[in-house]
Order: sequence, then structure tokens, then C-alpha cells
Amino acid sequence: MPRDDWKGVVNQILYGLIFTAELDDVAAARMAEAMVERRSFGAGPSAYAAAIVQARRHRGPLTDELPTPHTEERFREFLELLAGQLDARRPWRRTSS
Repeated sequence: MPRDDWKGVVNQILYGLIFTAELDDVAAARMAEAMVERRSFGAGPSAYAAAIVQARRHRGPLTDELPTPHTEERFREFLELLAGQLDARRPWRRTSS
């Protein structure tokens, strides 16, 4: 993944949460499953997991490029939940694309 592409991938996650009121384990599990099954998140789980790693390291804002009802802190907490949900689903199925 090129150096700054991770931010666009993280924005896909944020966009996917616009209508999600509670950023909890249930929402993280639902999103992780959609990533693994490549429903609405076609890049696949490895791309999202890698972007989350980069987001964890990033000291700047993650919620600054899209309108969102979620705070920076809550979104970062959700990314931690999502990372755990993705890890719990390993090994990910490979697709033939």
C-alpha cells in the first residue's frame, strides 16, 4: 500500500459508520464480517487491517476529511475493536480476483 493510501482506506471505514449510532463490539463484528466476505468493503480484510495499523501510528486526526457523527476518540476506539474482530476471523479466505 503506498504511503498515504491507508488514509483513504480508513475513510472507507469511517464512511461505513455514518449511520451507525453505537460504535460497539456488535458494530465491529458486523463490519469485520462484511470485510472478510467482501460485502461493501471490496478491498478485503488485509487492506483494512493494514490501514488500521497505520491509523494507530498516526498522530493527526482521522475524522477530519468526512462529516461524521463520531468523535475522534470514539472512532479510534472503534478501530481497536475492529482490529480485534478482524484478527479473530483469521485466516481470511482468499478470493480468486
